[in-house]
Amino acid sequence: MGDLLVSYLKIDIKRLITDKKVLFAVLILLIIAVIDPITVTRHFTKYAGSAETIGQNPFQFWMLMNSVSWGNNLYSTVFWILAVLFTGLIYYEDKNTSLYMYQITRGGKGRYFVSKFISTGMLSFLTVLVTLEINVVMTYKLFPDTINKTEYYDRLVPHAGSFVYNAFLSNPMNMVQIYTLINALAISIFVVFSLCISMLLNFKNRYVILVTPVIILYAINYIFDSYPTLFTYDIRIILQPVAVGALTSIITWENVIIVIGGWILVDLILIGAVFYKMRDCYE
Repeated sequence: MGDLLVSYLKIDIKRLITDKKVLFAVLILLIIAVIDPITVTRHFTKYAGSAETIGQNPFQFWMLMNSVSWGNNLYSTVFWILAVLFTGLIYYEDKNTSLYMYQITRGGKGRYFVSKFISTGMLSFLTVLVTLEINVVMTYKLFPDTINKTEYYDRLVPHAGSFVYNAFLSNPMNMVQIYTLINALAISIFVVFSLCISMLLNFKNRYVILVTPVIILYAINYIFDSYPTLFTYDIRIILQPVAVGALTSIITWENVIIVIGGWILVDLILIGAVFYKMRDCYE
């Protein structure tokens, strides 16, 4: 079983890293990661006075924190879309070729589906993690002043009791790394979610498959955004570093664990539904 699963994983990963949709998602992330901090430095070159007022501490300007930058806004806008693109529509492509029946009959549906979930989740996690780390490195290179702090910097400090407060006190970079990790983890969770939706609904049109998970995720997020009492359980808010200093409510580790754990549970339920639906391998 192990050798066949590894073989399936190699095939799926190779297909994903050459898929145009996946490459497009990677390109978007790289453009944001690299160009966003460069444009911020150009702004301060043009408006030197604002550099003294706002400050030049890199903690203020890494993409996830800098909520006024175009990179942050673009990342937030395409977040759910990225989750679908990273699936590479790999299951849809299989169902429309002989690959589905060949792999099912060769190694069984268990290995086939496990390979799809692991390959898409792992690749998306590593891609987002690496690109966000590139942004952090570039930002800290372009803004090397980690000593001086302004009033603007103080407004970004997380509230006492928030889940990253102690990490921030020990070293702001620890807080940066926590957010980098949970953003990468969140993307991988929603990639698996999107893949499950495509498997369960099994639409024939590729564009419908692309937009359906996005619509579902936007709708769920809209509900959480509509009720302030749910803000601390809104994963899109939890993933934004500025929220722990801006919200009056405190986002704790309990909130983070409940939300991320809840979404993982949703994925597991959907994976179970996929296996149940596909129990007849010749469906």
